Amino acid sequence: MMRRLRDVRFTLAVGLLAIVGFPSVGDAQARVLRIASTVLNETRAVHVQLPPNYAMARQRYPVVVLLDGQVRAFFDLAVASTNYNLTGDAYRFAMPPQIVIGVEQGERSIDLARNADAFYRFLTTEVLPRIDREYRTMPFRTLIGHSLGARFALTMMCRTPTEFSAIIAISGALPDSSRDESTRCLSSAAGGGTSTAPLRHLVISGGSLEPRTMASTDRLFATLRGQLSAQAAPTWRIHRVDATGLEHTGAPLVSIPMGLRFVFDGEAWDLPPSIADSLRERLGNPDALLAAGVATVSARIGQPVAPTAAWMATVVRTWLARRDARAALTAAERLVRDYPEQMDSHTLLADARQLSGDLDGTRKAITAALDLSNRIAWHDERQKGAVQAFLRRSLAERAP
Repeated sequence: MMRRLRDVRFTLAVGLLAIVGFPSVGDAQARVLRIASTVLNETRAVHVQLPPNYAMARQRYPVVVLLDGQVRAFFDLAVASTNYNLTGDAYRFAMPPQIVIGVEQGERSIDLARNADAFYRFLTTEVLPRIDREYRTMPFRTLIGHSLGARFALTMMCRTPTEFSAIIAISGALPDSSRDESTRCLSSAAGGGTSTAPLRHLVISGGSLEPRTMASTDRLFATLRGQLSAQAAPTWRIHRVDATGLEHTGAPLVSIPMGLRFVFDGEAWDLPPSIADSLRERLGNPDALLAAGVATVSARIGQPVAPTAAWMATVVRTWLARRDARAALTAAERLVRDYPEQMDSHTLLADARQLSGDLDGTRKAITAALDLSNRIAWHDERQKGAVQAFLRRSLAERAP
């Protein structure tokens, strides 16, 4: 019951974010690429939404690929979901910021059915390489499809299992023959994992007001769950989103945010509990603990994963609490290098330099934070003003 309430709260919050939108910072965060496809022999529009403060950041980002990218409501929901990065109360792991791309369809029955193989080649040989060339991506990709798009995503995940790490298939339009083919294919893939294989992620859903789709979805989910329960070391995570009270066109309202939340929840992406607890309680060597934890997550995901800014900040605070100036300074400089767009990076560097007795360096770090405050996205001007007032007071208190 409590998880259901948290899921409802998350969905409502994401819905509000999608309505109000996000402020743009630096160069415009929303772009439209016109890709002249030799595979399709036509030009297609691809919508790209970069994470907030992308221009100042250095990190690499997972990529969300949304079919039917011309549907603004779907696109805004995906963007809002990837920007839901709160870590309060029960949430230990914040969903990472991501690059969202929405690929416009031509005639859906052609793109996603009769000409599906060609459209998939367009995605994998023209769209994704272009995105990888132009933006800082990591090779973790999530493919989201609705209706015919869900059937397309399930089919292509079977045929080329390495292109996408996660699939969110919503209200899949699966006739009996296609459903049986997908069931056989996915069951075979789910049963072929090894203990060292990276996790893959599958989310399926359907609205309770579309009974035929729900029946097909339930059968597919039951088959896959049975396959996974027989494995000693499952390498698949599967989840069925509850879209009670929603019809075919309404199911994405819940399934997009809840699907992404499942793919990127702490079960897959957070540090092992023993390491996370030690870091929070400031036990042991925080640098060594974080390195071990990140190595574990990277092996689990199947590709190198960077430590989050939150965990790196925890390391800095641990060294500061222990009054180890050299270790604190080293950790803080690394945090600024990896996450220059984070206010905490610069204020923690100021604390580390102050602990080292470097007054001039402390002032420079606070000044850098003050400069950053004028360039990053803020929810409102009052929040920005409060932070800037604090930074100015800090500078005044450390006048030479």
